[in-house]
Order: sequence, then C-alpha cells, then structure tokens
Amino acid sequence: MRTRQSRNAYFAIFFVTGLSFGVIGPSLPLLATQLSVTLAEVGTLLIFYGGGYLTGTRLFVRGYDHGWGNRLVGAATLASAVCFAAVSVGGSVAAICVAFFVYGAAVSTSDVGCNTMIVWELREKSGPSLAFMHTMFGVGAIASPFLVRAADNAKGDAALAYWVAAGLASLAALFVLTRKSPLDPHVEVRQTHGDISRGQIAMIVVFYFGYVAVEVVFATWVYTYGTRIGLGKVEAALLNSLFWVGFMIGRLATVWLAGRDLGIRPIRVGAMVNIVACVALLFRLDAVLLPLAFVYGLATAPQFPLMLAYIGNRIPLSGKMTSRIVGTAGLSSTTMPWLVGQLLERVDLRTFPIALICCALAVSVASHLIMAKLPSQLNSAA
Repeated sequence: MRTRQSRNAYFAIFFVTGLSFGVIGPSLPLLATQLSVTLAEVGTLLIFYGGGYLTGTRLFVRGYDHGWGNRLVGAATLASAVCFAAVSVGGSVAAICVAFFVYGAAVSTSDVGCNTMIVWELREKSGPSLAFMHTMFGVGAIASPFLVRAADNAKGDAALAYWVAAGLASLAALFVLTRKSPLDPHVEVRQTHGDISRGQIAMIVVFYFGYVAVEVVFATWVYTYGTRIGLGKVEAALLNSLFWVGFMIGRLATVWLAGRDLGIRPIRVGAMVNIVACVALLFRLDAVLLPLAFVYGLATAPQFPLMLAYIGNRIPLSGKMTSRIVGTAGLSSTTMPWLVGQLLERVDLRTFPIALICCALAVSVASHLIMAKLPSQLNSAA
C-alpha cells in the first residue's frame, strides 16, 4: 500500500506543477495590466524562472542522496505554493521576479525528487508509472488556460488562477509529506563502483539537451513558422494545438510502451519520425503540415520518460544524476528557443526545421551510444 500511495503523491505533484507552470504563459498579459507595465517588461520574469530552475538543480537536489526524500519534495512544493500566492498580490516587477526565481528553484527540486524516487521505489517496474507521471504534467498544463480564462472573467486579472494553483500545490505537498520516502536501492552499488564515467554522463546529457530542444523549440515557434509561410492565424494555431494533442496521446501510449520489453527502439523510431517531419517542413510540403504536427508530437512524447526508465534500469540512479538530467533539460529549454528565434528572425525560415533536424539527429546518435555503452543491467555496473 505504501508504494501505491507514494506513487500517487508523485502523480499529484506533477499534476499541480503542470497546472501552475501552464498558468504562467496565458497570465502574462493580465500580470502586465496588474503591474501597469509592458508585456516585454513582465516577460523578464521568465528569465528569473529559468535562472531559479537551474539554480535548484545545483543547490538543493543532492538532499535526496542524503535521505531527505519526500520531505524535500513537500517543502519545495510548499515553497512553490507560497511563491504563487505572492505573485497574486505582488505590487512590482522586481518582487514578482524574485518570486519566480524561487518558484523555478522549487520546481526543479521537486522534479528531480519525483523522477528519482519513483525509480527507487518501483525499480525495474518504474517505466509505466514514470510515463503516467509525466502525462499528469501535461493534463495539468492543458487545464491551466481554462483556469486563467475563468479568473479573467471573474475579476479581470489572474489572481484567482494563482491562488487556486497555490492551494492545489499546498494540498499536493501535504499529501507527499504524509508518505514515507522510498529508500535508495543503489547505495551499496554506488559505494562499490562509484559514479558512472564522464563519457557515459556526456551521452546522457547530449540526449536530454537534444530531446528538450526537439520538444520545446517546435512548440515555441511552430505558430510563428506557420504565419511566416502564409498560413492564417487559425491554421497556425492548429499546428500548435495538434502538436499538443499528439503529445498527450503519445504520453498516454508511453504507459503501454514502458510495460513492453522494447528497450530503446521506440526512442530511436521517434527521433527518426521527428527528422522526417522536419525534412517535410524544410522542403515546404505545406499540404501535410497539420497531420505532421500531430505525428511530430506523437513521436516526441515517449522519449523523455522511456529514456529515464531505461537509464534507471542500467545505472545506480542518484539525485545527483537526475539533477544533471533535469538541469540539462532546463538549460536546453531556456537557451534553444532563444537561439532558434534569433535564427528565424535574422537568417531564414529554413533555420527552424534545420535546427530541429540537428537536435533530433543528436537524440538518435546519443540514444544509440547509450544503448551501446551503458551496462545491460544494473548489477553489472562497473
């Protein structure tokens, strides 16, 4: 019973994290009005969120290797709730930027904890639960625009949305704090064999940097790409929506895929589908753009959780190792959309699919190397 309850607590944490993170984007115009500043000025808080996220992966997450477990996840989630409550009453851009910096650090800390401890708890059976946990993030994110719309209709600002997200985060934090933390099953293996090699770490970092770029860059810029090639705003918005529909279906399918003994094959197939879709973008096969966006999302979704489960079955996964993965994801999601946006604006439209092809190729190559270089099972790690 304890295993099931702890797993459900991590599902709840990811749901409220997706909900709260999803609130931010749609609420920016309302926050700008609340603070009497421009949208560009209020957009500064995203930089502070990214800085806090990366800081959290460096400062706090080692606590999981020292046995802090659910206490650290719960404390981080409570901190994120306090930050959201502060945003709803914040009177200046500076105050809200501080709140978002702390919020980013809290989110990365809980991300690392949930991803690490669900593997510790379920071990070789963690794949389906990891996939479902990441699906819950998407469910929360999809629900968030409706919450912001309801808050806007009720009072003409985003305060109610932030309060609701803060309240749900507090409940999720209390839920996880009442559950006993899973124990690290890899302590003896790690003490005997030490950490994995720098080369193995590099392969994993390259995979996750490339993967997050494949996901986030497409989601960030496909609408702009659509309008720049002459699509109407409705059709361009459909590109973005169909990507997320395909992504959610892909995450749900990952729960089934993770229960099968398919190894790394779905990841490599997904990366190849991403490449083919981007080649179609590069050669302007505009007639198939809408179904391509759906297929692209479908192919992208399984790669993150399937690779984490694959790695967790082959190396003694620690909070330190998971923090590298989450930190890499945070760095990629912060830098790559900016870089591709600069290329789109200053160079050529073709830089969008070319950049995505390069990132998907990095994912494919890194996944092949991970399969070849990591041990075939955990107890053979050396």
